Amino acid sequence: MFKSILNRLFWTNVAILLLVMTSVSVAMTAFLTNYVSSRQYDLAVKTSSSIEYLTVLLQIESNDFRSQQIYNSTLASWAHLLDSDITVIDSTGEVYASTSDIKRVPPRLITEVLSGNTVSTRDYFGNYYDSKVFIVGIPIEYNNQIAGGMFFNTQLPNMHNTLFELMNMLLISCIVSILFAFIFVYLQSRRITAPIKDINRAVMNIASGKFSQRLKVNTPDEIGQLASSFNYMAASLEHLEEMRSQFISDVSHELRTPMTSISGFVEGILDGTIPPERQKEYLQIVLDETRRLTKMTNDMLEMTKMNSSEYKLDVSKFDINELMRLCIIQMEQKISDKNLELDVHFTAETLTVIADKDAIRRVILNILDNAVKFSYENTKISITIYAADGKAYISIGNFGIGISDEEMKNIFDRFYKTDKSRSSDKKGAGLGLSMVKNIINLHKQQLWAESSGAKEGSQAKFTKFTFTLELA
Repeated sequence: MFKSILNRLFWTNVAILLLVMTSVSVAMTAFLTNYVSSRQYDLAVKTSSSIEYLTVLLQIESNDFRSQQIYNSTLASWAHLLDSDITVIDSTGEVYASTSDIKRVPPRLITEVLSGNTVSTRDYFGNYYDSKVFIVGIPIEYNNQIAGGMFFNTQLPNMHNTLFELMNMLLISCIVSILFAFIFVYLQSRRITAPIKDINRAVMNIASGKFSQRLKVNTPDEIGQLASSFNYMAASLEHLEEMRSQFISDVSHELRTPMTSISGFVEGILDGTIPPERQKEYLQIVLDETRRLTKMTNDMLEMTKMNSSEYKLDVSKFDINELMRLCIIQMEQKISDKNLELDVHFTAETLTVIADKDAIRRVILNILDNAVKFSYENTKISITIYAADGKAYISIGNFGIGISDEEMKNIFDRFYKTDKSRSSDKKGAGLGLSMVKNIINLHKQQLWAESSGAKEGSQAKFTKFTFTLELA
C-alpha cells in the first residue's frame, strides 16, 4: 500500500492533517467547555446584582403580596433567560424563594455562601437532581453584612446543548476543510510524483540507448531543476554518444588505410612480389605510415589527457615573439621546400604573455605547419603579433585553396579534413586543429579562422588563424 511515493506522500499528509485536526478539536472542545462554563458563571454574577437588589428591597422595605408576586415573576424571568433554576436563601439558610420546588440547600453550600464566598462547582445539589448540575452560589449583602444567598443551578445537558451547537459548527467546518485538504494533498502529491515517474521512464529509456529522450517539466521548484539537469545530462550523453560513434568511425577509417598499406607492403616483400631493389623504397613507406600511426596515437592520448579534469597547465611568463622565432626556425626546411616568403610583423620587440609555453609551442607549430602544407608554392605566409585590450593576438595566414564556409564549421572537429577528396594533407589524421582548439580552451582564450576570396587574376585564397593569450 505504501510502496509508491504517491501513496507515502498522500497518507503521510493525511495522517498529519488528521493529527492536527484531532489536536485542534480536542483543544477547541476543552476551550468551548470552559467557555460555556465561564459564560454561565459571568451571566449569573451579572444577574445576581439585580436579584440582590430586589431581594433586599422585598425583605426590608416591602413585604406585601403584590411585591412578592412581582419578585417571583422577575426571578422566573431571570431563570428562563439563564436556563437555570434560581434559589434564594435568607441569613439563616432557609429557602426564601425558588423557581423550582427546591425546599432546602445543602449545608456545605450554605456555609460557603453565608461566609461571603462565591461558589462555582458541579454537584447533585443534595440529591435533588439525578445528575450533576453546574452550581453558582453568590452571597447577598446589605449594609456590609451577609443577608442571604442565591444559587443558580444549570443542568449540564442544557449547557451541553450550547456546547454541542458550537461543536457541530466546528465539526462541519473540520469535515469540509478535511475534504478540501484531502483533494489538495492528493493533487499536490500527484503533481510532485508525476514528474518523478517521467524522470524514471526517461532514465530507463536512456539506459536502453535512447539518448534523444527529454523531459517537459517547467515547474520552478526542485523537481523542475532536476528535470532541467536531467535534460542537460541527456543532451550531453547524446552528444558524447555521437562523438563516440564518430570517433570510432574516424579512428577505424584512419587506422584501416595505413594498416592495409603496411600489411600489403610487408606481404609483398615476404612473398617476393616486390623485387629486392624496390624493397627499401616500400619499407620507407611502411616506416612513414608507422610513424603516422604513432603520432596519431600520441595525439589521441594527449587529447584524452586534455579532456580530463586532472589535466593541469604549466603556466609561466615568456616572450611570445621569441617563441614564434624558434618555431619558424624549426619549420625553416619545409618553408624553403615550397619557396615560401615570410612576412613577419611584431608591433613590439618583446611581448610577454602568461601561458603554458610547451602547449603554445604546439599550437604555433600546428597552425604554421598547416599554413605551409596548404600554401601554394612561391606564395607568402603572413605572421602578425600585437597587443590590444589586455591580450596578445597571434595571427598566421597563408595563400592557398582556402576553406569554404561549410568546412569552416567543422575544421576544429576531430579527424576532420578539408576537401578530403583533394586534400594535400595525405599524412595527417585531422587531429592538429582539434588539439589546438583544446589547448586554447584550456587557457580560456579565443581561436578563430578566416578565409577570404581569391584576388583578381589569382586562384589563391588568403586563410588566417588567430588566437589570443593573456598578457603578463
